[in-house]
Order: sequence, then structure tokens, then C-alpha cells
Amino acid sequence: MIKFLTKTALVATIAGLALASTPALAAPGNPATADGTAKVRILQPLSIDATGGLLDFGVLVKSSTVAPASIYVFDVSTAGVFGGCDAAWACSAAKQAATFVVTGAADESVQVSIPTAAIDLDGGVNPYLSLALKLSNDGDSDGDANYVLNTGVSLDQATFTVGGTLSVRGDVPPGTYTQTFTVSAEYL
Repeated sequence: MIKFLTKTALVATIAGLALASTPALAAPGNPATADGTAKVRILQPLSIDATGGLLDFGVLVKSSTVAPASIYVFDVSTAGVFGGCDAAWACSAAKQAATFVVTGAADESVQVSIPTAAIDLDGGVNPYLSLALKLSNDGDSDGDANYVLNTGVSLDQATFTVGGTLSVRGDVPPGTYTQTFTVSAEYL
């Protein structure tokens, strides 16, 4: 009998502790409440100005050693440094990366994006010229980079540049080739 009473007392103690550690529930007619907060920020629209919007590979002159079926690669870095000219080509004239300024609300972060698919400079008619764009500050080369609008004259701007790698097939006909590309920006 003592064992039975001891076990019963132990079970009652455990049950009492379990009930004591259970959170109190709202009694019927006394509902629980909590407050939430709504928030919105209104910012001025972003604008992008192509202050030097021409990505320029200069003048490329083929020599007689250019193989028609070969692909030659030229590069303009986002800093405007040109590379890729070899003995088969004469490379002249100024080369430059395209420069843009995005303007918006001061100290806000924006994400700038460029096309990630190659751009055909000959309008897609022939596969002579293919351009892969590069965006400044795009460490993972995925076509977008983040900037903070806190530079420039009015401290609500960020400057970014676009360079590229141009693949030229040796049998490209002489001519001037251009193609537009779109850059975009959005607040983060």
C-alpha cells in the first residue's frame, strides 16, 4: 500500500508540474491580442543617363593572315582597357567602356542589370560579330551589380560602366556595326 501511495503521489506531482509549466490560455470571452505595424517608403523614381554610353572597340583592320573561319576575341574591360589585338589585326582609334549614371534617392541601394545573352552586332543576319557584355562591380558575372546612391555632385548618384568581349569571325565583311543594349536599375 505504501508503494501504491508513493507512486500515486509521484504521478500527481508530475502531473502538477506539467500543468504548472503549460502556458496560460485565454479564457473564453477574454481573447488574446497583439499589434502589428504597417510601413511604406515613397522614393523618387530612378533615372539612368548614358553619360558616355558608347562601348567602343575602336577600328579593327584585318590583315591578309586572318583566317576566314577563325574567331578572334577582343575585349574592352569595364575600366576601358583594350585587349586581344594580335599580329593578324591592326587595332587603332580610341577604345572605351560605356559609362552610365543612375540617379535616385540619396543613400539608397539599387541593382543595375545588363543583358546576359550575347548580342549580335550585325543584327543577327550572320554570325560574324557577337558581344558579351560585362558590368562593373559584377563579381559573379551574372549581369547585375548593386550600387549605393551616394556619389556624384548631388550625392544621390552612382556611376557604373559596361565593357564587353567581342568575338569576330575572320570573314566578317568590312563595315561599321552597331547595336543598342539596355541597362536597367531598380531599388533594393
